[in-house]
Amino acid sequence: MKLTLDLRHQHLPKVFWLALVLLSLYVIVSQLPASWLSGSLTRQTDCRVMLEQPLGTIWQGSAALAFSEPNASDGGCRDPMSLTERFHWASSCQFLGMTCTTEIQFASLEKPQRIEWHWSGVSIAANEIKLPANVLEGLGNPWSTLRPRGQLDGHWTQLQFGGLEGNSGVIRIIISKLTSPISPVKPLGSYEIQANLSKAGMNWLLSTSSGPLLLKGQGEASADGTKLQFAGEAWAAPETQESLIGLLSLLGKKEGDVYRLKF
Repeated sequence: MKLTLDLRHQHLPKVFWLALVLLSLYVIVSQLPASWLSGSLTRQTDCRVMLEQPLGTIWQGSAALAFSEPNASDGGCRDPMSLTERFHWASSCQFLGMTCTTEIQFASLEKPQRIEWHWSGVSIAANEIKLPANVLEGLGNPWSTLRPRGQLDGHWTQLQFGGLEGNSGVIRIIISKLTSPISPVKPLGSYEIQANLSKAGMNWLLSTSSGPLLLKGQGEASADGTKLQFAGEAWAAPETQESLIGLLSLLGKKEGDVYRLKF
């Protein structure tokens, strides 16, 4: 006996193929490695912030934050100037609402960090963090020259990126009892950076709270991250001018009684 299977008139419903495609996409996306995030973050911040040794997937994993700067000679990134402890993240999505939520567990945060991802933008909940001051080296001058040591306290309101209203929010960074391995004067002082987010991008002010090394300046970055500039001044209190003249000359070019900071 011979059996023949004729499939010429058998058609699977289109909804089956749609479900199969969606299922395949879900499997692919759910298994994207955490290293994919690392490459994206590195490109978006121009090597300033990177994920070090990421493990897991984009939905659930862990990594450390690394701070560096671009390598002008080969177009890549320099070796990390500083690293944080590892942190962990877990994400979930509501497809009907077209939103995803990420919760980050990090010992340096005051509370777990909540981030909401919408189709039109990203919202970061208000929080606080404590870090060693050497993470500032990745921001360029004057910090990469100072090689700062000390305590850094960061505070931010709810931050909004994208959406109908554009970027918004305020970030305050307080650096306490700053010291530097290239200066005999310890401590150099305490400082504050306040950054404001807007549709145009971000602008920030650097000011001195106390200390013999006096710094002030302002900077701005475009919304797309392609433009970053800073201009400021550095000078020393009269009683420490002789001790700090070497450090000041490394920070910038002398003009009158101040040293110009620019990048």
